[in-house]
Amino acid sequence: MTLHHNKAIEGQRNVLASGLAQLLHPAPVAYFLDRVPRRGEREHKLAMDFTFGVEEEYQVVDPASGALRSRAREVLALDWTDELRKELQETTLEIGTRICHTAAEVEEELARLRFQVAVAAASEELTIAAAGTHPFSRWEGHIRTAGERYDRIEAQFGLIARDEHNFGMHVHVQVPAGVDRIRVLGEVRAFVPHLTALAASSPYYEGEDTAFQSYRMVLWRRWPNAGIPPRFSSPEEYRRYVRLQLETGAIADEKNLYWSVRPHPSYPTVEFRCTDVCPSLGDAVTIAALARAIVAAVVEERLSAPAHRELSDSAERSILDGNEWRAARWGLAARFIDPALRDGAGMAHDCIRALVERVAPVSEALGDGPALAGIDEILRRGTAADRMRRVREEAGGLSAVMDWLRAETLAGTGLDRRAHDRASL
Repeated sequence: MTLHHNKAIEGQRNVLASGLAQLLHPAPVAYFLDRVPRRGEREHKLAMDFTFGVEEEYQVVDPASGALRSRAREVLALDWTDELRKELQETTLEIGTRICHTAAEVEEELARLRFQVAVAAASEELTIAAAGTHPFSRWEGHIRTAGERYDRIEAQFGLIARDEHNFGMHVHVQVPAGVDRIRVLGEVRAFVPHLTALAASSPYYEGEDTAFQSYRMVLWRRWPNAGIPPRFSSPEEYRRYVRLQLETGAIADEKNLYWSVRPHPSYPTVEFRCTDVCPSLGDAVTIAALARAIVAAVVEERLSAPAHRELSDSAERSILDGNEWRAARWGLAARFIDPALRDGAGMAHDCIRALVERVAPVSEALGDGPALAGIDEILRRGTAADRMRRVREEAGGLSAVMDWLRAETLAGTGLDRRAHDRASL
């Protein structure tokens, strides 16, 4: 690592807490007492009850060619904080925020962590990009991460594991003690397609325009136990389901339940896994704020899933799976089946706006009102996938798309200002 990069990392030490290696690992109490807004008693309680955090997966990229590089282990070797994590492929670096009480804290955390990953990557003459798939690099010739768990995954899933070079954002929202997470899961699953549509950032794959907004979701749905989860009648039924899967060898552990939203096996959270990683830091914060508001509104009994009362749950789940597929295919222009609408269906753009209106009071009480307002910006100018297609149309190639992705990933981290300042010298 060069002296320049050492100084860059040293400059971040005042905002990094040592020894925090895991997403949602508790930080010192004083840290959070200083950060939780002192508003009304109800607002303060909501902020404490519905803490949340975000994981992001970044592409490891060659700065000259823009191609994927299998060098994550070299970057991880330089990370003194233990906040960067490995994933199935050496083309991927993962981060996880600390526990956050407001969207503003999530923004601070993601800016800090994107900066940190980028600096570590630059020390190895690499850079990072945030998008659901790489626009042109193929999977062949890349290296899978070493480790017993990853060996087992490849042995079981074969090519699906070997060509797994896609990059997501996971949002964890705490469910308060005493509240049935399984009941919450059965309600929030209806809004997974809304989040998928908003976060779409993978229109290109291996040099082709896939015609999808989120081709990452197509790749992800190949895995068993992916897609919309079943509706369980109780926590006991859920445990029986998991026990059956484990005892029969269908899954190695509970983490092999790859649903688009799931009760996390280790944390008291509902984990949304349905979103592409967002190039824009602001989009990531906005979508995370919406996921949090959905959970809080369900628990506060201000939101429930629209349901076809004449259909069984298996039929309802199939409808939601279809909504998720259409969200991946058409993004904001998808048509969602929704029994709450007069015609029984509506455009994703309008369904998202209606959802935001329903959860806005809860989001405001959580302190996330300004972040949730970012939904209007996404609906106005389009998703990251829309923006990537515009860049290609204007610039004429996927290399320009990669240049845009890398710049957009670092916008708002401080590194973008440093690059601008260097260019102006």
